[in-house]
Formats: sequence, C-alpha cells, structure tokens
Amino acid sequence: MPIYGPDQINFAGVNGDRYWFYEPHPYTGIAHIDERLSGFPVAVFLPPHRPLQQTPLVIGLQGMSAPYGWNAFIVPTLTQMGIAVALFDTPLAGERSLVRTFSAAIQNEIQPLIAQNISFDTALLLSIFRTTASNIASIHNFCGDRYHLSDRRLALFGVSMGVLLSAYAFTAKGLGDRLLGAIGHADLQSFANSWGYWLLPDLAASPLGGFAERLLTRVQPELTPVVKLLQLAKNLKYHDEYAWECNPMNYVEQVKLPRRVRFLVGANDPIVRIRDTRACAEKFPDGACYVVPGMGHGTRQWGSAFVDHVRYFLTTQLGDWQS
Repeated sequence: MPIYGPDQINFAGVNGDRYWFYEPHPYTGIAHIDERLSGFPVAVFLPPHRPLQQTPLVIGLQGMSAPYGWNAFIVPTLTQMGIAVALFDTPLAGERSLVRTFSAAIQNEIQPLIAQNISFDTALLLSIFRTTASNIASIHNFCGDRYHLSDRRLALFGVSMGVLLSAYAFTAKGLGDRLLGAIGHADLQSFANSWGYWLLPDLAASPLGGFAERLLTRVQPELTPVVKLLQLAKNLKYHDEYAWECNPMNYVEQVKLPRRVRFLVGANDPIVRIRDTRACAEKFPDGACYVVPGMGHGTRQWGSAFVDHVRYFLTTQLGDWQS
C-alpha cells in the first residue's frame, strides 16, 4: 500500500505527522469515485516524554462524514497522558469525501453517488465498515513499524457513527483492547431505529416514499438524498443480509476479558437512546454506559461542554495507561 509523507500538522497546539495512505478498494466499480474513497489522510501525534516502546496508542474516528480534524481536541489530552494518537478520515468524510464540504452533512456527501445511479445502501455500508477496519489495522501496523510503538495496548475511540465503525473493527476483527465511544453505541440495528425516528424509515421505503422520491427529483432534487438515507435506515432497522454483517453486535461473542467497552451518552441526545446504549453495554463481558445530564448529540447543541466531558471520559478510562 503506498504511503506518502510525512508533512507537519498541528492539532490543538500539538505537532504531529500527516501521511497520505492509498488503500484501493472497489466500493462502487466506478474508477474515479473509488479512487477518491481509497485515499485518505492519517495524522499521528506522539507524547514527548515517554519511551515509544512503552507508549499505548489510541486510534480515533469521527462521526458520519465528519472530518478527522473534529477530533483534534483529544490530542493534547492523550499526549499529555503519555498516549500516542492516530486520526484518519473514513470514506465519505473530510478529504476522503466526494464533495469535500467538511460539513458532516451526509446528504450532501452522497449526492455524487446518486448522480451516478449508485445506491447508498447496506451493501455499500458493509464495504465501508470492512475497509475502515482494514484501515485501522494498517494504521496500527504502520505506527509500530514507523514509530516503534511496540506496546500492545491499543484503544479504539469513536464519536457517533464512528463508534459503530470502531466497534465493528473491535468485535468482528478483534482489533483493540478497549472500545471507547462517545454519543454512540455498538448496536447498528437499534441505532438505525433511533436515528430514523421510528416511522420515517418505513414511510420512506413504502410505495408512498417511492412516490415522494420521484416527486422530489423533479421539484426539489436536493432533498432526494434524505429519502435515500431513510430507506437505508429502514434496511438497517429490519436487518437485511448486509446489515446483519455490518452490525458489530453479531460478533460480540468474540470479545473476551480483559477487553473493555465503555460508552458516554447525553441524557438529552435526540439520536442515541440511553436504554439502547445500556442494553448494548450489558452484552459485553466488561461493558458500561455513562450518562451525562443535559448533554445532547455533540457540539451542535451543547458547545464546549461536550468536549470537556469527552476529555474527562478518556482521562478516566485510560488513566491506568498514563505514564
């Protein structure tokens, strides 16, 4: 796999190295789209005060189509603890997106797919889950080879949809000793239930939804991706064959002690339900869910408080890895 760089990068006052990875994958069968989705930036940050052979690593993912720079706030927290950090863009996010709006608005990111008559469906989502897990493994190996991070301790951290992607790598592929998730959990089916707001996915996938899609295509085409997303949520909710393979919880029996799972959610989160997160955590041998009063789904509603809560969450969950 070609790897280019490094170039210097600075996140939240911490200097790091930025690389460009190219891991080709036939996501759609259309060359120029697959090319854009296959190349991605990776940023690596090292603590200045710890022998690299004794340094644990956290690999972090942001939410659906959100650029990896949105995780910059975790870098000083972890490097000050003596923990290395690697961040990267997932398919359709940041520099790996097809439109590069850096807005985390998935309805905008999938417009080029719709224009090429490519379905943003569960089959494509499974491809994204699998390649993201492969990317995590490649980055872990690269950090060991390039920076001599030979310490076996690896944590996967995710935000929102990034929790599901990290969880798939953790459960299905056996990557990582700890799974740490903020405003998300590892059950794709229940996440689709709450994300789709109950009946909306069913409506979008019904004949009425098909009529609405055809009407929107003619009258207000910018809303067509929203219908496509709700149709995707319907297939995730009712677990078609690809959705089953995507769901990290279908591999939970592969997670053995002492591997650990922790979720942090907001009491006012309109997308991620507390009862679903608690039920998900209870299915792991060592899992727990922490609920923050007053917090919603990230920074959109609750500002810097979200950042502060996540920093505290990481500090407490990785305190025994601190140098």
